[in-house]
Amino acid sequence: MASTAPTKAKHDWADDDDIEETSTELPAPQTIANKDGTKTIITYRINDDGQKVKTTRRIRYITHTEKVNPRVADRKSWAKFGASANDGAGPAADTTSIAENMIFRPSVNWRKDAKDESADPNAQAMKDKLKDKKVKCRICNGEHFTARFKKGSYVPPALRGGAASASAMAGSKYGERDDLATLRVTNVSEMAEEGELRDMFERFGRVTRVFLAKDRDTGMAKGFAFISFADRGDAVKACNKMDGFGFKHLILRVEFAKKAQ
Repeated sequence: MASTAPTKAKHDWADDDDIEETSTELPAPQTIANKDGTKTIITYRINDDGQKVKTTRRIRYITHTEKVNPRVADRKSWAKFGASANDGAGPAADTTSIAENMIFRPSVNWRKDAKDESADPNAQAMKDKLKDKKVKCRICNGEHFTARFKKGSYVPPALRGGAASASAMAGSKYGERDDLATLRVTNVSEMAEEGELRDMFERFGRVTRVFLAKDRDTGMAKGFAFISFADRGDAVKACNKMDGFGFKHLILRVEFAKKAQ
């Protein structure tokens, strides 16, 4: 009697899907508490090559306690208002700018590091030179700065003869300047500084005042300035030499200031 070979079972593709699904299942993450207070967290993932990767992390939790001013802590609990009324707790990135908290700690030997002026012979010589010096007003010879001279204030009898000239030197809207020895400089560069103008005009004599008009918002020069000299002769020399002088790609226009009305 002829024996029949056992028939081979037909392959079912659904079984392959079950095997594939079983092979891609990942174990659940595990968290293990250690005796030293740390925790070990074990996770699994599938990388780009389809391989199963096990990741083990050991984490130590540290509690940091910070003492703050009670008033600061109370302000943090205030309800937000205005455009930030619906924002969550803490600073919002679009309305709040947080800078680094800079803590300044002076050096232990900061007194030793400080410059000892008593050992500097030049500093001591300057102190001795200025010891007997007093402030003197150029208008009334009083013991105050010239800028603090008030028009119509009391003038000693010995100086009343020069009251007329003193009145001409004070009361201007640009400050108490002498119009007879003051130059008006125009076409000044926006990048100009008062120190630069003083250095240029002091070559002709002693400059008592430099006024450079500047924009209140931008801080740039408005294009004109007033230079006051102690002597009118020096002002005449400066006017002749500096009129037409090139400064910062511009040609200066220098003339005597008109008497203030």
